[in-house]
Amino acid sequence: MRTQFNQALALFNEMVMNMEIGEALDMIQPDVILSDAEKQEYNSALSDAFPDPFIGSATVQSEALKSGFRQEMLAYWTEGGDYLYLYLVMHTQGAQQQVIHVEHSTTFSKFISRF
Repeated sequence: MRTQFNQALALFNEMVMNMEIGEALDMIQPDVILSDAEKQEYNSALSDAFPDPFIGSATVQSEALKSGFRQEMLAYWTEGGDYLYLYLVMHTQGAQQQVIHVEHSTTFSKFISRF
């Protein structure tokens, strides 16, 4: 199960690093249907906020909660020192893992305080 999650996370990170956040969000939230226009809006907003390309990504914090819930804080950064943080909440039921909540911020303290 963790291997499958790590593979999906690697693909998700690759999409975000390529400024394809609309496609990344669409991939991890299958119950939320984004139109092509909505995906492009997300991508354009990310490109506008981060004109320099991302050069790195990492899982800042990961925590298993109770009853199959998990929270993750991901970070992406540019050479110029700009950071994007994503906060994900997932729930696993049986063999199925689902992302049930996603937030983003450029402020580190917004999410790290949740761990």
